[in-house]
Amino acid sequence: MFISRQIRSAVLLAALVVSAAPVMAAGGAMSLVPADAVTVGVVKFDELRSSPLMSTLFQQTDKFGGNGDAAEFLREAGLEPAKDIDLLVVATSPRTSLGSEADVVVIAEGRFNVARLSNAITARGAIRKSVTGGSYFTLPEAKDGHSGAVSFAGEGLAIMGTENAVIEALATRATGGSKFSGASGLGIDAARIDPKATAWAVIDVARASRLAGSPRLGGGPQGEVLEAAVRNVSTVALWATDTGDALKLGAFGLATDTETLELLEDTLRGALSAMRLAVREKAPDMVSVLRRFAVERTSDSIRLTGSIPAETLRKLIATKVANR
Repeated sequence: MFISRQIRSAVLLAALVVSAAPVMAAGGAMSLVPADAVTVGVVKFDELRSSPLMSTLFQQTDKFGGNGDAAEFLREAGLEPAKDIDLLVVATSPRTSLGSEADVVVIAEGRFNVARLSNAITARGAIRKSVTGGSYFTLPEAKDGHSGAVSFAGEGLAIMGTENAVIEALATRATGGSKFSGASGLGIDAARIDPKATAWAVIDVARASRLAGSPRLGGGPQGEVLEAAVRNVSTVALWATDTGDALKLGAFGLATDTETLELLEDTLRGALSAMRLAVREKAPDMVSVLRRFAVERTSDSIRLTGSIPAETLRKLIATKVANR
């Protein structure tokens, strides 16, 4: 299976430290997800900030911007990501129906000082352009030869990504929003995600696999086995729900082929067993936690669910930080 780097980052953030299925609020971030998106990821930072369980996470993310250039830009822009961003949405869509090139859009809701942000990026060579639906800045070309764009569509909305994606998002906003939720198969599949999920990602496996640069699912024998198991899966979703005293994790894969579902079920059960063996010395508390993870198969899906108690999660984070 192929998963976009941006989506993997969003899910990893939720899984490691950590609304109903997407609701299309007029003019909001979710209303700008392209109708043909092949991957979508969401992190609700406002909920993370208010959670005692996630306090450790934000203690670590306070170090964001330690890089001199980044820190200077944040100071000039008057932006504190951990405090100013409430919702982050990342979506990937193909540029053509059968092509391998993709556009990525990152949409953030929060509190942005548009004047200071505009001045800060202009001072670094950004150029302002106007299109239907608003204006945006093209950013200086990066070292890898790629350039991006950013638009501040209001005090509470920022749109970033490839230039094509930003232009499309502005046009979509001007016409009242996209049809991702109601008309997209991927949007409909997302309705199966935990309604209270704090962070989630949903991937159209077949279409995402055609996009260049999408990394494979892990390496080594286990990654190869899992990749083979999901080859005929149509959609994969992952999510994390912060309840305050625990982190609930879940995932599902959809397929119409019984053999595929059986193979995926066997693979997940085997992976859980292997994880228990791997952690029994370094993190013995996780053994009993992993035993309570459930794998369920229905006529069209495989579902994995479980939870990590807050205290166990804090110990894991503390150990990881201590071993850096």
